[in-house]
Amino acid sequence: MICRTRNAKDALGQPGIRALLLLVTLVSLYAIYGCFYFYRDPLSIFFSEKHGFDRFYSATRQAEADEFIDAAIANPDSIRQHLGKAGADPQICAVFITVGRDIEGRQYIDSAVGSFMANMSRAEREAIHLKLFFADVPDPITQHKSFTKLTAADIADDVFTYSSSLPSSDKDRIIHVLMEFAKDRQNKHALERKTVYDYAYALDRCVKTTEAPYIALLEGDILLADGWAARTFMNLRTIEEMMKDPRRRVPERGRIEPGTPNSWLYLRLFNQERSFGWSGGTGFTSNNIHVISIVVSIPLLLVLLLARRQLPRHLARHLDGWALLVICGVAVPLFIWLFYASGKASLIGSPPGVREEFFGCCNQALVYNRAHAGGLADFMKSASARESPGRSDMLPKDFAWNHGLARVSAYPMLAQHAGRVSAIDTSNDEAKRVWSMAFEDLRPAKLARDHVRDVRELFGEEAVEQMGRPWGVT
Repeated sequence: MICRTRNAKDALGQPGIRALLLLVTLVSLYAIYGCFYFYRDPLSIFFSEKHGFDRFYSATRQAEADEFIDAAIANPDSIRQHLGKAGADPQICAVFITVGRDIEGRQYIDSAVGSFMANMSRAEREAIHLKLFFADVPDPITQHKSFTKLTAADIADDVFTYSSSLPSSDKDRIIHVLMEFAKDRQNKHALERKTVYDYAYALDRCVKTTEAPYIALLEGDILLADGWAARTFMNLRTIEEMMKDPRRRVPERGRIEPGTPNSWLYLRLFNQERSFGWSGGTGFTSNNIHVISIVVSIPLLLVLLLARRQLPRHLARHLDGWALLVICGVAVPLFIWLFYASGKASLIGSPPGVREEFFGCCNQALVYNRAHAGGLADFMKSASARESPGRSDMLPKDFAWNHGLARVSAYPMLAQHAGRVSAIDTSNDEAKRVWSMAFEDLRPAKLARDHVRDVRELFGEEAVEQMGRPWGVT
């Protein structure tokens, strides 16, 4: 008997080996692609801790915002002449809630307010009543570095604090209670009580001092995209049309399926990709990947076996048992796992549009329906009286659930969380992870075009012409 040693050429002649090599090549190419394009998705196996939070559009927008706010502080008369203030019948009461932070340089609220107004048209500004709520106790003048300069710039319609707005009969008592909540930075529940009360107080302030049908609560460490106001007005129009759908009916308690509520609580302007990823993680048994693999592999194997019987012999020999094992036993489960492990935001994303969503993170930027704002404010004030009140971003969800109210998101998201130093008990590392990958993909040129289009549709050609005039020319 003559024994012949197999060489590489013989091995490559085996269909199973060729199938395995092809699989390795495809997976390697996909991994390279994933490292280049999926590295910013926090729920992807390709996520890069080093570059996942790189700033793209937010860097551009912050430069615009800082330029605006610096000009406003240096020459407030010119800004007021160019933009004016809220008109007699504003459609949105917008409140920035801010507390001083121990950071070097510019406070986050400066850039936030700058992004609120940079590139805004006069018509948009007249449709929004802007409030700045400095929630430091007892004295924002000494506790917040931006209080004096933003007050002096006089670009907001109302700047208020607890000291300036609480009734004299309750002022000392409430401020003392809030000081007790805020003094112990290690007491999570005490800080939550302060945060929840701040949120409720800001909401209630808009309800009691304006007639605006919508109330935007904005945290002081965000950036708003160019054209955010006009786009939000357009999205609110869409919501109101959605709520007129004759197929809707008065919902049962907690009913949140799309199409059923006939009223809504809030429109979300910020969301993070961590909130709408696959629910099961990246393990092979998560998201029922093993079950899906079996469901796909068995029919595929039967199809390939049938095809092998029908194919000519010289083609059928490429589908031997080893090749079928690689295809159905290795490739199918591996590709299904890669689909989930690559990250939902990376592969699918969120298509543009306005739609009901019961999930989403945080309360950086929410626009509330005035019809339910008063009830929510009372609900949150009651919660703040409890030892463990819950978080300010979860309580509105609970309220919506209890009352069967829709929660709506608009894509693309128009706000980014820029804070890296938290004002509450959240660690700085966790604070930076509250982040919108999609916001960084926004394109300034497209935003500018969309902004002009939306202003024209909302306010007419004259409003567009005013946008192009130099400051100081009305």
